[in-house]
Amino acid sequence: MFLQNKYKFALLLLLIFSSNLVYGQVDKGFLKKNKVVKAEISYNEKHRYQIKLKKNQFAEFRLMQKGIDLMITTYNSKGEKAESFDLTSSLGEELITISSDVEGTYILEVQPFAKRKAEGKYTLEIKKISRKAKTPSEKVDQYLARWDSSVSPGLGVAIVKDGKIVHNKGYGMANLEHGIPINSSTVFEMASVSKQFAAFSILLLADEGKLSIDDDIRKYLPELADFGHKVTLRQMLHHTSGLRDSGVLLEAMGRRPDDIGTSGQFFNVAKRQKGLNFKPGEKFEYGNTGYSLLTEVVKKVSGMTFKEFTNKRIFKPLGMNNSSFPNDYRVVIPNKAESYQISRNGFTKSVLNSTVVGSTGLITTAKDLSKWAMNFEKPKVGNTKIIEQMKTRGVLNTGEKTNYGFGQSIEIYKGIETFAHGGTTAGFKTFLLRVPSQKLSVIVLANLPYINPLNAAYEIADFYLTDKVETENRKIKIDDVTFQSFVGDFEILNGIPYKVTKNKDKLFLQIFGGQKMLLKPFAEREFTFGSEGRKLRFEIGENGKVSEITLVEGHYGGLTLNGNRVSIPKLDASKVDLLEFTGTFYSEEIDAKFELIIENGQLIAKNLRNRVNLNPFDKDVFSGNAGFFLKAKFMRNKDSEVIGFKVSGVLLKDLNFRKVGRF
Repeated sequence: MFLQNKYKFALLLLLIFSSNLVYGQVDKGFLKKNKVVKAEISYNEKHRYQIKLKKNQFAEFRLMQKGIDLMITTYNSKGEKAESFDLTSSLGEELITISSDVEGTYILEVQPFAKRKAEGKYTLEIKKISRKAKTPSEKVDQYLARWDSSVSPGLGVAIVKDGKIVHNKGYGMANLEHGIPINSSTVFEMASVSKQFAAFSILLLADEGKLSIDDDIRKYLPELADFGHKVTLRQMLHHTSGLRDSGVLLEAMGRRPDDIGTSGQFFNVAKRQKGLNFKPGEKFEYGNTGYSLLTEVVKKVSGMTFKEFTNKRIFKPLGMNNSSFPNDYRVVIPNKAESYQISRNGFTKSVLNSTVVGSTGLITTAKDLSKWAMNFEKPKVGNTKIIEQMKTRGVLNTGEKTNYGFGQSIEIYKGIETFAHGGTTAGFKTFLLRVPSQKLSVIVLANLPYINPLNAAYEIADFYLTDKVETENRKIKIDDVTFQSFVGDFEILNGIPYKVTKNKDKLFLQIFGGQKMLLKPFAEREFTFGSEGRKLRFEIGENGKVSEITLVEGHYGGLTLNGNRVSIPKLDASKVDLLEFTGTFYSEEIDAKFELIIENGQLIAKNLRNRVNLNPFDKDVFSGNAGFFLKAKFMRNKDSEVIGFKVSGVLLKDLNFRKVGRF
């Protein structure tokens, strides 16, 4: 008994000591104006600072990290957690804000983000203390203060309310090399927000009787293969065409993110395709090929390039004088923001050498995009028929409606209908949100790699929607049997594994075997996860069981991606003869070869610019570690010899490779 108690006591001491190692708290006293605090911190410490604030004050703080990634948590006057800030990596500035409701002492808690043995230095100071915001515009400024840095990229924001631009400002830097801040005239790359301009262009031509959106794409582009199914312009507009994504195909050919990309490349690779990802109209699958091909239709029908057409028919009539679809990535664009990414050494340039248009390619300002948003309320370009058509949801072969219209995602937010779309390319992240019933639009354009513009747009919209929409917070109750039915393995985008596990009364999600993320109940079968505005919905099949999942991709404004429940095969990888899968394989559809070789017991698919590790998954099926090469299903002849394989990946299914040589 004595030894047992002694062991328990020693264990208790160990737990206490270990807890202190991780959670050791150091009281650093009160912060004072015009005084910079310099401190060193190790992985096992939390530094707590206090500040006295009067009622309705807004305090801004600046923390500079030096060699360690820090997270800052703020607490209100009651000691309750208010907010967490961790926007940058271990190098750079963190901006923190506290808003006071009552007079009292507020707390900032500084601690290392990763609980591993590390130490570093930082400085902390009060940047500014001002009156708490009263008007919606002031609230926007104070909300965005966390990104208003003089040493970091940032964002441009515009808000349209009741037919007028009520807010248009820049926060952070457009160009770090030359110290140029973002302002109301800063030009950004729009990425996928461009799609609604391609959709609008097609509808303009349809309204003039020059085409029908139910026409077969081959009527205008006979160079495309006959897929055995009619692919219509409408299906391309609604992402239900089944066309493989040209960007993914080019990646399989060896194209890198910083390589030169053109619409011609997209068109050429699309012309080589012999198959589809699925039968047209069978399901919704977001991609870029359809929208890039639509610009070729505009060119064929109008006799103008897409740049010329949009300049003449959209931008000039609306006074969008800083907007264009450039046809040369080298062109000099005044006031254009630089594109950045974060690295261990701070910010570096994120090169964008692309002139692909339609699916992407638009350059514009927040002010110009405001004029576009206002055109939906009171059209100067197009007409009310086109505006209403832009709101129309796609319809699948089953009659089911999707949540995607013509270049816009359609969602219900707090009981009201919203139209939105986001985009990301290189270091640019963009989002356009429209709330027609409130005559409200929010535009967020960023060159900041670690911001989610969707979250920012909806946070900003809330300042203008207060007391006008549903705000009830419902507590979701889910019984244990239902919870258990969500557990299992799922697959999305032709090979990305989603694993759902349960621990007590909580569900967790792992993607590709990564970090477990808590699934927070949003509805009975719908959960939110991560910080990107994503939702995961469990679908009940005909057998009454959960057989599918739907990922609602937050960054793009509610785009949905479907996945299926799968059984993970119990395959003894040691019994797989890797040698019979080696050799040279060629795909006519992308005009590219892969050599399949064995290195240190690992099957590898490689060419001059790609290298993919392949691991046995099922009989004659291997899983890959590249987005364009998530699965390879090998084919055999009557003599059981491997004669080829089909590759599936993100927005790509069953790309054929035939064996042309032995290794």
